[in-house]
Amino acid sequence: MKICFVCLTAYPVLSGNSRGADIGGAELQQVNLAKLLRDSGYTVSFVTMDHGQPDRETIDGISIFKAFPPEAGIPVLRFLHPRLTAIVAALGRAAADVYYTRAAGMLPGVLAACARFRRFKYVFAGANDGDFIPGRMLVRHARDRWLYRFGLARANAVICQSATQQESLRRHFARDGVVIPNFFDAEPKRLRDEERDIVLWVGKIREVKRPALFTELALALPEVRCVMIGGADSADPQLFRDIQRRAEGIANLEFPGFQPFEATEAYFDRCRLLVNTSSTEGFPNTFLQALRRGIPIVSFVDPDGMIERHRLGRIVRNPAELPAVVRSLWREPLWPPEPLQAVFTERFSGSSVVSAYRRLFAELAA
Repeated sequence: MKICFVCLTAYPVLSGNSRGADIGGAELQQVNLAKLLRDSGYTVSFVTMDHGQPDRETIDGISIFKAFPPEAGIPVLRFLHPRLTAIVAALGRAAADVYYTRAAGMLPGVLAACARFRRFKYVFAGANDGDFIPGRMLVRHARDRWLYRFGLARANAVICQSATQQESLRRHFARDGVVIPNFFDAEPKRLRDEERDIVLWVGKIREVKRPALFTELALALPEVRCVMIGGADSADPQLFRDIQRRAEGIANLEFPGFQPFEATEAYFDRCRLLVNTSSTEGFPNTFLQALRRGIPIVSFVDPDGMIERHRLGRIVRNPAELPAVVRSLWREPLWPPEPLQAVFTERFSGSSVVSAYRRLFAELAA
């Protein structure tokens, strides 16, 4: 079976040249899933933007079909050409049996329209709780919101990250979804206690992540060494500049900006606490990176109540509570890592996730 991931921003991750790229957890999850499916015997490809690479380039056994250059075309008109025309052409060259796209936007609508003429199946996967709640979708243009709803209604399967998303999909869109969580295909890793010396924040610098709350936390806790990692959101580059300028005036806050995955992993190896300040999430990759190492999580969001139920950290109800929660955990003895790592192994392994996808693709092929 041929599986094609339609992820326009994935090429920097596939090529290993992600510095300065506008990427996040959705791209990493899709590339990692593609590699697992490749290793399971599927023929895997991607449709991405054109960064000057040859068409149908092959990297690690995965074919990459290019669509359009990031800045090509005249504003407004470029939606139709070269963007829409190039995406449709690349879908045809990929010639897949199943197309997969992730996160609310215009792509589900494009796939739904193409599927009517080319007779392929396509899967939509949610990336954020807001993807299944009208009015909370992280989609800027009304045109793209319409295309998303059109495509969501016609997807052959909808994947949710959690039971909460599954229930929202049923309530708001009268559709059933299958729950397949995010994953991290790696073994648990024990950290050296004496090297765990930072409180860490990782995410794209965008308003929904509320990065300013972390800068305020660093100001409130001058005795705590804080590190904030994240690149600019192309839709709001000014916010990145604002956070960068604010961080320069905080002595105990390190803000290196965007970091490649391997560099970010090195920061996790020094992490004592992970802080998530987002107002809404799906299931962050950073949670998996923390759980793999037995690092407790301080968060305003709790997917399916997992953090509280399994004692994986602390939930913060409002911003005023955040400094006191972090201060108490910083001063307490380190949490035993084994219970957190056990949850990671049982629920978020690559083998369990690829088995779920194999079952789904078999049902689509039947």
